[in-house]
Amino acid sequence: MRLAIEKKDLLAHIQHLVSIVPSKNVTPILNNYLIEVSEETNMMRISTTDLTLTVVVEFPAAVSEGGTIAVSAHHFNEIINYMPDAVINLWQHDDLLMIQSGKVDFNLLIADHTLFPVIPEPKINYPITVDAALFNRMISKTYFAVSTDVNRAILTGVCWKIYPTYHMMVATDGRKVAEIKVLNSSLLPSLENNDNQGLSIFTEQNEVYVEKVIPLKTLLFLQKIFSEDVKELKVSMEHNRIMFLYGEYFVSSQVFEHKYPEYQKAFPTELPNKFVIDKESLITAIKRVALIAPDENFRIHFDIDNDRFEVNTTNRDTGDAKQNMDDYVYAGTSTGISFNYKYMLSILEAIDTEKVVIKLGSSKDPMMIYNENPIPDQEITFLLMPLRS
Repeated sequence: MRLAIEKKDLLAHIQHLVSIVPSKNVTPILNNYLIEVSEETNMMRISTTDLTLTVVVEFPAAVSEGGTIAVSAHHFNEIINYMPDAVINLWQHDDLLMIQSGKVDFNLLIADHTLFPVIPEPKINYPITVDAALFNRMISKTYFAVSTDVNRAILTGVCWKIYPTYHMMVATDGRKVAEIKVLNSSLLPSLENNDNQGLSIFTEQNEVYVEKVIPLKTLLFLQKIFSEDVKELKVSMEHNRIMFLYGEYFVSSQVFEHKYPEYQKAFPTELPNKFVIDKESLITAIKRVALIAPDENFRIHFDIDNDRFEVNTTNRDTGDAKQNMDDYVYAGTSTGISFNYKYMLSILEAIDTEKVVIKLGSSKDPMMIYNENPIPDQEITFLLMPLRS
């Protein structure tokens, strides 16, 4: 194996690839990249996997001799990152990968590439095409609501549902919900005929749909490689797997096979109280008062009516804090609610508009949080459960 490539070109393709390498595993070969180069095509292919998520990236290089090796992913990335900004020469010599540029030389031990898991050919069947920027936006509006509880594995992923005329993403950890619907969309118009191979078709209120619960790690990687220059994301689905083709990257991920919980049951049918306030002012007040919020539950409290809106907290070990808010519009009766301020901040950061709309009922009802003005062809909804007194 022998090739030459500009540092910036190689680094651009591997800088995020290393995030796929498992931090903990009992299979040492997974700590490596599988690197394949072809003299016939002048292409370099690098693959990595944690057995749940597999990523393959293929890009041009000046290849004078083809070959296949496996090398430590973390060491390879670090070495390339610190090489001079020039052409890098790479070649295999016995059990070493030689890495040279200018006056800098590294000799990196290689592993037995035959031990590397079989990597699927980077192609997809029956693809659907999604606007990449829109898909990236859907991830950004939901990812923060996933659960970290491995005992409820289904909630550690983001649910993507595709209906004949719209599609949506949702995430919940049981304490907060983030949902975005994209209306007037026909990604899979032939669902009724089940023409899409490998798809599991569900029915809900006489409406058919496809559902895939995608691991968070997969979606965060797609966000890392998102580029304004690559407009389309191609997606293919199988019963227990979803595949993405984006630019030079092929991403193959397992999905959670259980059906996503019916989170909509947590949505209240009616909340009689509503207020509108500047988003940044509310974020600042919450962060300020939260300086002494109790660490065990991060409790913050709203007391609100037509004449007074107070953000406050009490910590028996530290003291208390409060801020009275101005410039808000309220409609409803006097009420109050306690909540985890970290969850609220994560939701407010996902609000698009300068002002935020918050609907609430009694202290036991959840809060519903919205943009002040709707985004065309999108419905974005956030829910935050209260803390019990």
